[in-house]
Amino acid sequence: MADHTEDALIREVYDELREEQMRLLWQRYGGLVVGAAILLVVVVAGYQAWRQYDVSNRMAEGERFHAAMTLADTGDVTGAKAALAALTSDASSGYGLLAEFKQAALLADGGDAAGAAALYQKIARDAAGNAPLSGLAGILGALIEINAGGYDPKSMEFRLSTLADDTHPYRHTARELLALVALDAGETDKARGLFETLSADAQAPAGLRERAQKLLQQIGG
Repeated sequence: MADHTEDALIREVYDELREEQMRLLWQRYGGLVVGAAILLVVVVAGYQAWRQYDVSNRMAEGERFHAAMTLADTGDVTGAKAALAALTSDASSGYGLLAEFKQAALLADGGDAAGAAALYQKIARDAAGNAPLSGLAGILGALIEINAGGYDPKSMEFRLSTLADDTHPYRHTARELLALVALDAGETDKARGLFETLSADAQAPAGLRERAQKLLQQIGG
């Protein structure tokens, strides 16, 4: 019995000692603990609010883009261009860039090849840090200029050469356009060599290889 009483007394003293230690720690560091807890709550709440704003903002911009596309589909091209221009100027998500691409496409569809090509070149410059997007804009702009005719072959060759690098995602398309530029300039041997390389490139898309082979047949390759 005495042992039980002694054990109970020891536990009671230990509990009191532990409570005293906690009280002293709280007196010394309690402010820091509360401050850290408040900071954690603020950070978490701020992150959640930012995520909610980001999602809501992207949804709103997506709805604006869809509305602009609806205007274009129903024949109100002027209204669509105005809506896309507004979205391009104030969007904080990828919809701004997407709207700019669509503006260029509408210009091309409307017969304004020069305006479309210029806008694609602007997109390529603005997205210089993003090779796929910049390259896509560069390819689309070059394609419009080649189809329209009247371009400077040397300038076009220089622009496409930067996209024809071995590591560029649009290298095969750029090389195909380079071959077409050479063909337009009367440099048949140069065009033939490019088409031969493309037709034998196993990494090139199948459709592109087939086009290269057909063009080789046409020019006597």
